[in-house]
Order: sequence, then structure tokens, then C-alpha cells
Amino acid sequence: MIRISSLKYILISGTLLGIIFTFQLINDINANAESNGWVYVNNSWRYYSGPEMNTGWYEYKSNWYYLDENGMAKTGWLKSEGKWYYLDIVTGKMLTGWIQDRGNWYYLNNSGEMITGWLRYNGNLYYLNSSGVMVKDIYIGAYYLGPDGAWEEG
Repeated sequence: MIRISSLKYILISGTLLGIIFTFQLINDINANAESNGWVYVNNSWRYYSGPEMNTGWYEYKSNWYYLDENGMAKTGWLKSEGKWYYLDIVTGKMLTGWIQDRGNWYYLNNSGEMITGWLRYNGNLYYLNSSGVMVKDIYIGAYYLGPDGAWEEG
């Protein structure tokens, strides 16, 4: 008797999970087919133009976003066509200018590309290593980069 009860419980539970999963899938499909814009699906934002899901770089209201092969908006660091970009971890919007990540400073140009090497910014000279990290309190050749990363003469 106990074995039959356990088997019934497992079958009923499995059936209910299957129904819930199917219902969610149908709702996602219906929402996507009728949507034109941003849709939140499976813990990620996606952008639809009618029934079509967008992928790759996408401009929306003068901001750029990257949607992976599943249409999911990417966040954080992204390498695209050999260049590094940073996408806001909350909105997915491509950032430009100075950003700080995990205690390191990086500079992203107007196209969002991470810069390496020497950078002149607001009259100061900075050095960004091969990983894009701004170096500070160090000599690079004859140049001393102070605690704020700016070149200090003398």
C-alpha cells in the first residue's frame, strides 16, 4: 500500500510540474509573439520586433545593448569582434567613459571599446595596461603615474 501511494504521489507531482512548465512555455511564446519591445523571459530581458527576437548589437533610445544568440541581454564584460565592451550589470546598456569594476579603473571610448596603452583625458596622461586596467603609483619608462593614475611631471 505504501509503495502504491508513493508511486501515485510521484506521478501526480510529475504531471503537475509538466502542466506548470507547459503553461509557462505557452505564456512565454504568446507574450513574445504579441510583443514589440522589451520582454522579461526566464530571468533575462529580450527585445522583440513583432514575432522576431533580436540578436547581436541593438540600439534602443540612443543606447546600445548586446543580445546573445538566444536573444538574452548580456551584462558585464563582453568581447565582440576582438574588442572588449562593458554592459551595465543591471540594465545591459553599453557604457562609455571611466568605469570601475572590482576595484580597477577602465576607460571605454565613445564607441564603448575598452582602451589600452596611453590615454590623454582632461589634460592628464594615463596608462592602461594590456588588460585595460589603469595603472597607478608606478613608473612606466621615465613617466611616473601618481596614486590617481595621472602622469606627474618631475
